This record gives sequence, C-alpha cells and structure tokens, in this order.
Amino acid sequence: MRLPVLRLIAFRELRDLLRDRRSVLLLLVTPVVLYPFLGLATFAMAKLAAEQKFLVGIVGKDRLPPTPLLTQDDQFVEEKRPADRAEGPVGDDAQWELPPIRVVEVSDDPDADLRDKKVDVLLKVPEGFAAEVAAGRKPKVIIEHRDGDEKSKLASRRLRSIVLAWKDRILQERFTKAGLPTDYDQVFDLIDPITSKPKLKQAADAIRDGLSRALPFLLMMWLLAGAIQPAVDLTAGEKERGTMETLLISPADRSEIVYGKFFAVTVFSFGSVVWNVIWLTAACTVVEFVLGYPIINKPGLIGCVVLGFPLAMLFSAICLSLGVFARSTKEGQYYLVPLILVAMPLALWSMMPGKELDFGNALIPVTGAMLMQQKLLAVSADPIPWGMFGPVLGSLCVCVVAALYTAVRQFRREDVLFREVGGDKGGKLFRLFS
Repeated sequence: MRLPVLRLIAFRELRDLLRDRRSVLLLLVTPVVLYPFLGLATFAMAKLAAEQKFLVGIVGKDRLPPTPLLTQDDQFVEEKRPADRAEGPVGDDAQWELPPIRVVEVSDDPDADLRDKKVDVLLKVPEGFAAEVAAGRKPKVIIEHRDGDEKSKLASRRLRSIVLAWKDRILQERFTKAGLPTDYDQVFDLIDPITSKPKLKQAADAIRDGLSRALPFLLMMWLLAGAIQPAVDLTAGEKERGTMETLLISPADRSEIVYGKFFAVTVFSFGSVVWNVIWLTAACTVVEFVLGYPIINKPGLIGCVVLGFPLAMLFSAICLSLGVFARSTKEGQYYLVPLILVAMPLALWSMMPGKELDFGNALIPVTGAMLMQQKLLAVSADPIPWGMFGPVLGSLCVCVVAALYTAVRQFRREDVLFREVGGDKGGKLFRLFS
C-alpha cells in the first residue's frame, strides 16, 4: 500500500464531499439551526406549562370539615408536605414549577362537566363527610379525571398532593386535641440526599443523568447519518456520475481506493459529530447558566467523543461494503436502511435500566462502546472500568477489518462494480464472499 496514493485519493474524496451541498447542509448546517431551535422550543414549552391553569370542580364543597381546604376566595390552601410524606421533591423552592389551580363551579351534572372539559378534575366529597371525620371514621373522598387526557391527569396529581397535605393537617389537629405532638406518627426522620437538595439542583441532576444515557445514542445516530450519505455518494454516486471508471483505470490499487474512500468517509462522519458536540455543549452551557448547576460532564464528553472515532470507522467500513452494490444513490440508500435497523436495537440495548458494562457486553460492537461512553459521562462514585477499553476497542477493530476486507473484495469484482451494465438481476447480489 502506497501512502502518497492513499492520501491523494482520500483528499480527493474529501474535497468532493465538501462540494456536495446536500451533505454539508445536512451535517454541518442542521446543528446550527437545530439546537438553538430546540432550546427555544423547550423554554417556550416550560413557560406555557407554568402559565397553564388547572380547573377543579368540587362536588359537596359545603360538606368539608372545619379544617380549611379552601380560602375565603375559593383558593386552595397549599402547604408542603413533610419530606417523608411527600411523593416528590420538597426543597425550599419545591413549589416553583407548579402551575396555578383554580376552583370553578360545577353544574347539576358534574360528570358531564368533566367530559365536556369544563373542569379538568373533580373532587367529590360525600354527604356527612365532616361528621364522619369528627367521629374518627374514614369517609372516602374521590378524585376523578378523564382517561387518556394528559392535562386532566396532571391536574389529578396536583390536586392529590393538595388533598394529602390537607389530610396531614387534619391528622395533626387530632394529635393536638389528644395532647400528643403533631409528629406523633413519625417514628423516625428520613434523610434522603436526593430530596434534600434544592429543586433546581434536582432538575440539573436529572438532566445530567438523562444526558449520560441519551448523548451516546445521539452521537451514534449522527455518526451513522454522517457515514451513510458520503459512503453512498463515493460508491453508487460515482457509478451514477460515470467517474468510477476513471478512478479504476488509474495506477492506484483497488485496496488503496477502498482505504482512501474509507478514510474520507470516516473523517467526514467523525467531523460531523464533533461539530454537533460543539453546538450541543454550547446549548448545555446556556442551560447551566440558567439553572446555576452543571448538567454535563465535560471531561467525560471529550472521552465520549474520542471513543466515537472507532464507531465512525465501523459505520464507514460497513457503508462502503454495502454501498458498492448499488447502481444509483437511491438504490444505495435502500441497501443501507437495514444498517439503521440493526444499529438501533444494539444502541437501545445499552440504554436499558440497570445495564452494566461487563466483558460480555463489551464484545458487542455498538452496545459495548455506548456503555463505555455512558460510564465516561456519568458522575458517580464508581470508578471508570478502564479494563474494558481493550475488549470494546478489540471488538470494534475486528468488525472494521472484516467490513474493509469485504469492501476490498467487492471492489475487485467486475460484476459488482459494473452492475448497471447488464449485471446480475439480483440473484448474486448478496453473495459477498464468492
């Protein structure tokens, strides 16, 4: 293999790829528009959610006991529940994200009001409720919402937390009347390091944990997208344009042609990922500034990107070995769709809850690399399993070598390179090693 020839072919292919406006638009311009748009859309959705009002209808409002659930102007008395009673985070700013909730009058048919969306949720107080509570019995209060309606479900959860806090106040009044401390039923104090954090810090941690799993998947999809289009263009596209013959009659060996194209596709694919990571990091930095807490592990992100290079090599080699079969770019895209269908389950497997990186998973090409990337991005007390780098890289290298070997074999077959000139009708299309 002659290095000057390989370098010449690789630079030629890279230059042709950069001249393709479709590829540049897809892989370089899209992130510039996508991430700011997603940030603005998320901000707008959060603002709309905060301004959204929940309408609550109360059936039997006059049956409520003396302990106030409503103020004089029909507003709910909202208090934070103790940490060991609450279902969600309870910091000093635990109420910051809760949308307003308003009581509205209901008609003689409250169930119809709920169906017609005049109210989002119903609170039904049974007859004799106050007397039952005063007698120490357990009457039933019913909350009803619309099945399949997300807003109604959110209103139901919101109302439930208010009713449970109201229930705690009634219980504390009973303890006071009996001469007992108000926390008599609390047999111990539960200290939870998660719920003891401020709510913004909990939100930042949740975003960071989600990114540690979602970011490797996002990088894998960009690597795949960055490899498919160039590989099809450099194989089937050259057949379609009639430039493949010019390259084949040059003094370059078939293997040098394959390795030059492979280098060009790998650089283009990996470069698109680096470009996406730059814009994604900028977006995360803005979110960190707003929240005041870090949401991304930047040193781990660098390691995650570096580990993406062998994945770019793998996808580039496979795309070249498959794309050379096609007569046209349209046909080449059809051939490479199954690659996405194979890569997706392997990627989603790594995102399963509780999935850990061990020797067996490290040998699975895409899954092992993504699990290692998750370890690099995670912020935990567990050390990074550096010993798994060998199996992860080893499995990727074996697959890359096999794919490149297949691509070189196909470039040496005239019936594959010139299928558009009376080649086989498909019977020998998938005979890769004949």
